[in-house]
Amino acid sequence: MSILSIRDLKVDYATQEGTVQAVDGVSLDVDEGQQVGLIGESGCGKTTLLKAIVQVLPRNGRITAGKIMFKGIDMLQLSKAEMRQLRWREIATIPQASMDSLNPVQRVGSQLMKLLRVRGGYDKRAARRRAADLFDLVGLDTERLMHYPHEFSGGMKQRAVIAMALALEPSLLIADEPVTALDVIVQHQILEVLRELEQELNLTVMLITHDISVVAQVCDSVAVMYAGRIVEQAAAQPFFHAPAHPYSLGLQQAFPNLARPRDELVSIEGYPPDLREPPSGCRFAERCPFVQDSCHDIDPRLELVGDNRLAACLRSGEMETLRLQAEDPALWQQVEVAQYFVDQPLPPAPSPKHQGGGDALAGLIEPTASPLESAEEAAYGGISKSPPNALGGDLEGGRVVAPLLEMRDVSKRFKIGGGLAGLLRGDQEQTVYAVNNISFTLRRGESLGLAGESGCGKSTTGKLLVKLLDASDGEILFDGADLAGMEQDDLLNFRRRSQLMFQNPFEALNPRFTLYRSLTEPLIIHGWKDEEARLQRVIETLDRVNLRPAEVFLDKYPHQLSGGQLQRVVLARALVLHPDFLVADEPVSMLDVSVRAGILNTTRRLARELGLATVYISHDLSLLQYTCDRIAIMYLGEIVEIGPSSEVINNPQHPYTKALIAAVPVPDPTIENPPLRIQEGIPRPTEQFIGCPFAQRCPDVMEACIDIRPPAITDEYSHMAQCHLYGQHRDSPKLKPGAEVTSGNTR
Repeated sequence: MSILSIRDLKVDYATQEGTVQAVDGVSLDVDEGQQVGLIGESGCGKTTLLKAIVQVLPRNGRITAGKIMFKGIDMLQLSKAEMRQLRWREIATIPQASMDSLNPVQRVGSQLMKLLRVRGGYDKRAARRRAADLFDLVGLDTERLMHYPHEFSGGMKQRAVIAMALALEPSLLIADEPVTALDVIVQHQILEVLRELEQELNLTVMLITHDISVVAQVCDSVAVMYAGRIVEQAAAQPFFHAPAHPYSLGLQQAFPNLARPRDELVSIEGYPPDLREPPSGCRFAERCPFVQDSCHDIDPRLELVGDNRLAACLRSGEMETLRLQAEDPALWQQVEVAQYFVDQPLPPAPSPKHQGGGDALAGLIEPTASPLESAEEAAYGGISKSPPNALGGDLEGGRVVAPLLEMRDVSKRFKIGGGLAGLLRGDQEQTVYAVNNISFTLRRGESLGLAGESGCGKSTTGKLLVKLLDASDGEILFDGADLAGMEQDDLLNFRRRSQLMFQNPFEALNPRFTLYRSLTEPLIIHGWKDEEARLQRVIETLDRVNLRPAEVFLDKYPHQLSGGQLQRVVLARALVLHPDFLVADEPVSMLDVSVRAGILNTTRRLARELGLATVYISHDLSLLQYTCDRIAIMYLGEIVEIGPSSEVINNPQHPYTKALIAAVPVPDPTIENPPLRIQEGIPRPTEQFIGCPFAQRCPDVMEACIDIRPPAITDEYSHMAQCHLYGQHRDSPKLKPGAEVTSGNTR
């Protein structure tokens, strides 16, 4: 029986440029006790559909047609007072920015109890009991009720918002991107909470997200939205096994899969149509690799194409054959050529011209041989042309080649608290141990991934590498020169050769600058005086990052671009000086899955073409497996495991690495993630440890782990881990024979 039934719903937004048909004829049924995943790119209408259901559209939005039936009641006929009674009691929502939904100046428990008293009619004592029960239900310590939001971690805030949504025992829970921007371990814990609540309370859930792996792990049915319409609806297992719409095919193949890694991700090139003037035919036609002439003229409707499966595609009867063809990423790349370059020839390659204070302006660089092509590299996980020697360099022709970048026992500490304000509050000065004695090398053309939870020191390490922060201890060598001792001229040259790609593309560019001005600013700083040469370099770089034709983008402002376009501009700004080294800090965490694939493919290709040494910072191991030659796992400022990507993923030796791998959701409902065996909660980085820093959360902790620093053991594949049980079964109580245990330094 359907608890929610939507028929031919249309929602418009009135804008200065015209009327946007954000939701156009959507029909959807949600059965009682069902978990439906609604997926699609940003702007496809998912959140607008949610707002229409609970009738909280902005002032310029209005429902123009259709019906929304909830338990047999036509919600569009209800008054504002009647809808107010329905919200929270019958339909509750988890908003997209749920971590920012709590009032920062009120205790979390007070906010929850206010909801219970005002909307639920509870008295003060009953509200307190109910609030404690809700905290216990979502796995929060009831002592936290009187804490403020800033005292909660991101995962704890998310649980608190879920508790609020469940406060009045609703029949339908609508969650809008409930785990976006969370660490994989916190995300895993939140998804576990949702799964348990679904079973315990028989909840009906509508999960709105662009992350198809989350849907695969939580939902039993899937609906795909594109350009304001549902283009496919099916049960989860058939959908992920054999999608029935080309757009669904593209979404699945654009997502990194830790269990079944792909050599190359599919990037759905192009952009959805302008919904102010939607096309007369199929809305996906301009981006579809299987498009036919009839697709531009006939608007396909959602029709039954199998047992309880709906799809809107003129070629749905050929999907078995089309699915096999779609496995080839080159097929999807042809769409890009068709879309961008029909009747729009590429701009000519600029002619070399020497600029005062700059280097010779090169034309489009011919792709060079990838540093990952030889058979010897494959034997070592694709990290070097030959095994690294004891000095940490490469061996070429029997001689040692120095690495481009080297960190030697680097630490970074911060002082917090103290001062006059701390004295008045009674707070003492504390030391935050952000990075602790880490060492690694990076060779030219090599990519290294830094993985770990928030607060483990990844971003601090990235800032140290580009000298936005100075190390407290240790040395950072770039091309043999110590960053700490660089003179002004050397430092300027270092700034040209090393670049940082920021996490949030929406905040990385000056909103008052055109893209041309943002991209020419680094060139001007580094002595490019010829304006024509600057223009040619900018055009060349935009073309490299697949913003074509480049001339169209020069005079645009950041607000006129999509998130994926903005991230490509940020990448272009980092590459415009042709650097040798790039730090990419969570470069795709805020992007849709299809856009993410395009950025990852572009950065990987450019790194190989330009011989660019790259450090990727991310909590997503599936992303790092796809992009990086080596992966380093960080925990509380230390590197606890590092090695070739294939070795770290397929043969993890540290229990924390195993937990990170277990926490990554897989876009396949038939694969169930193993349970997390580690304890929740990262210790404060102000604490000091004599033994293993992971001992407090480790499922295999021994007495030696508390008192003795685990040794750093490296095998013949350059795979290092710091664990007393390196190479052994996790239940073994003894160390590997011959492994020497030495006491570590006390912090």
